[in-house]
Amino acid sequence: MATHLRIVVTLATLVAGGCSGDRVVVEDINPLYSSTEFFAAADGRDLKTTVLGNPFGTPGFDQAVTALMTGTPVGPKTRFTTTPGPSANRDYSVTLVFNPSPDVLAVNLCNVQSLPTAAAKRPIVVRAAFCAAGGEASAVSGYLDQTTGPADPKFADLIRDVTLRLFPR
Repeated sequence: MATHLRIVVTLATLVAGGCSGDRVVVEDINPLYSSTEFFAAADGRDLKTTVLGNPFGTPGFDQAVTALMTGTPVGPKTRFTTTPGPSANRDYSVTLVFNPSPDVLAVNLCNVQSLPTAAAKRPIVVRAAFCAAGGEASAVSGYLDQTTGPADPKFADLIRDVTLRLFPR
């Protein structure tokens, strides 16, 4: 039943993503993932977010990404940030990598500090993972063919879609 549900969700995601010019694929939702646990870990808290790579070469890219994530309604009121304060639960984090080179699966992002990336590569590829206690709780990948920068509505849609799929309810 879970496999059937994952296929339906993935197909719906691809159809919905096709309308906005991006595609987001749910790679893995670990059976141990719990929206209740995510809520308890992140509601009213900072959530450490690591952003690797910058497909536009623009300053402040990681802050633009985390601001888009914070503005996405994922359930709990969470502040995604690269500089978490004392409210952060250190057992939980998110890692996003843009245009990894060589490619990496999102499920392998929970224990990396850096990865080589290809800034100008198109389409833009983003891999993301929500990590709990050092292991992957959920993972998604997103792709975007054309965009002009982090302020482009198409890019904002990609980040919002990735964020929503990373934290299923």
